[in-house]
Amino acid sequence: MKLFYFQFAYTLKSFQKPLSYLAFLYVLFFCRNAFSLEIFDAEKNSSVVGSISTVIVNENETIADMANRYETGFQDLLIANPNAHHWSPQANSKYIIPSMYILPQEDYNGIILNLAELRLYYYMPGSDLYENTKVLTYPVGIGRLDWKTPLGETFIKSKVANPSWFPPKSIILEHEERGETLQREVKAGPDNPLGKYALKLAVDGGYLLHGTNKKYGIGMMVSHGCIRLRNEDIKTIFYKAPRGTKVKIINEPIKIGKYKNFLYMEVHAFNNREVYSNNQKNYLTTDNIYKPVTSVMNFLENNSEYYVDWEKVFKVYENSSGIPEIIGKKTDDKKSLVEANLK
Repeated sequence: MKLFYFQFAYTLKSFQKPLSYLAFLYVLFFCRNAFSLEIFDAEKNSSVVGSISTVIVNENETIADMANRYETGFQDLLIANPNAHHWSPQANSKYIIPSMYILPQEDYNGIILNLAELRLYYYMPGSDLYENTKVLTYPVGIGRLDWKTPLGETFIKSKVANPSWFPPKSIILEHEERGETLQREVKAGPDNPLGKYALKLAVDGGYLLHGTNKKYGIGMMVSHGCIRLRNEDIKTIFYKAPRGTKVKIINEPIKIGKYKNFLYMEVHAFNNREVYSNNQKNYLTTDNIYKPVTSVMNFLENNSEYYVDWEKVFKVYENSSGIPEIIGKKTDDKKSLVEANLK
């Protein structure tokens, strides 16, 4: 879908007849609604979904604008484009949109929130590992370092449309320290930071999955521990995920997956996602070299048919670009691994 806008922007100029023009607008409108759900249908025996695309920056478009337009996270764009300007990219320059994902190696059931990649996955009812996987995925904002989002397994306890916000005492005190007065109740409306929908989790502390009244903060560590989504994304989850849906919050910086005959690895930087920089790396040391090795070896326990290029494993780990890359192939596949990596 993300390429759909880019490709058709140029096609629009070619429409001469009014009927053709109207037909184009009709297709654009309905395709936009259809693809905005970001439903991925993984191929059988595969755990990699989506694709990488390249787009052209519009005039006066910011990184935040691009993240919203292409439904990706703010930091994901920065990390995928290491030579890019942080806030105001040059018009007509090319940007990579990192919309390819390895599904977390968890039960394909309910909602998986991976803090390491600032991303939520919702497996549609009936999904099975490597068989019939239908998944929605969205970028999220999570807790700051001093207001961490808790790990663990819980479920959706209740759902509220047009929620009021009752700031906890800790947040009220934080505002008072800055000389600000915060209302004890913020009713539904443009000033409500919860947006139009909220899902309450069955965990101590009153943690929520909720919308937002801001245009930024998705794909960043900015909240007081709750999970923040764009309003259109939380609306989809609100209506598709029933009460009782399992929610598992994990921290999985290294993901291993397979697609067709190839083995993929996706790495996100450890412990420094709070730094809004596109120079985040995982440097190999004697203390952390076991991390990528352990992740790959654990995956191979049930997938021993794959040959692994360990030099590529360490390179992907150090780059920590957040983009899935090929690190191996099936041993019975005659295709060169080097050739595969060039595509």
